[in-house]
Amino acid sequence: MIDAIVFMGIQGSGKGTQAKLLAVKTGYQHINIGDLLRKEGTKDTDLGKQVKSTIQLGDLVPDKIIFALIQDAVSDDCSGIIFDGFPRNLSQAEYLVQNFRVMRVYYLDLEESVAIDRIKGRRVCSQCGTNYHLTNEPPKKDSVCDLCGGVLITRSDDSPKAVEKRVQAFFEETFVLKDFFEKRGVLIVLPAERSIAEIQKQILSDLHLD
Repeated sequence: MIDAIVFMGIQGSGKGTQAKLLAVKTGYQHINIGDLLRKEGTKDTDLGKQVKSTIQLGDLVPDKIIFALIQDAVSDDCSGIIFDGFPRNLSQAEYLVQNFRVMRVYYLDLEESVAIDRIKGRRVCSQCGTNYHLTNEPPKKDSVCDLCGGVLITRSDDSPKAVEKRVQAFFEETFVLKDFFEKRGVLIVLPAERSIAEIQKQILSDLHLD
């Protein structure tokens, strides 16, 4: 089984940022479920259209589609995986522990009001898909991508209505996974209001990588 490290937390808690940093440090493959879904949603297929419509509404994509995307995404030479935004419900958590060796689950704890404020600052390049944040990771030039010069836009799934539905789904389906992983002795809760560097330092210390 492949080793796996998981980042959990409400939207806007910084899962993606910490996952990317840890992937660089460990050499593990970073799998961001949101990115996989958005990529699938750009395809002119029945599945692509279904996925695009679902995420724009802020609804959760069926588990069987999530599992298939993960299976396709895992590299043949993968030494470990860092999951970002997965699992999101109990069925997905069961799939995770049955198919991967879960080494650690980091739960980034953040109040809902702070999370929503953070989401409002997220932007993505309309051409290359690079992510930015107006406060935490701003572009060098306002509304312009540093890498390709594309226009920065708000993601369709960051619309107020979609965010509201995702936050509701988080508390109804994902929050309970804290207990699921705590009972397995792999959960670490980190205060997500701390700086990116402070949180990263805690994670590296926990994994003995500092």
